[in-house]
Amino acid sequence: MSIKTFEVLVTQKVKVTVDESKFTPEFMQEFRDNFYDFDGITEHVEHLAQLGARGIVDDFTTFIEGYGPPKEMGIEVGEGQVLEIEIEREPVEA
Repeated sequence: MSIKTFEVLVTQKVKVTVDESKFTPEFMQEFRDNFYDFDGITEHVEHLAQLGARGIVDDFTTFIEGYGPPKEMGIEVGEGQVLEIEIEREPVEA
């Protein structure tokens, strides 16, 4: 058996749209209390983009934990577009 381990960097671009008016101070506090200590909308957009890049959120998602129904929050997360794939480390025999 010849097992090899690679480290691969995958760069994606994900389009995220949000309705900033839905991210009220009350929503932000409740989110911080129950999920992550996000201070601003940018951190939410980054989080949503990660969910999209990993395929957890897509056009068919009807509920996002911490946000509820995406349409009600004005959230749209596009499919991740792979821009680059790069092997960072050559395989190492295991």
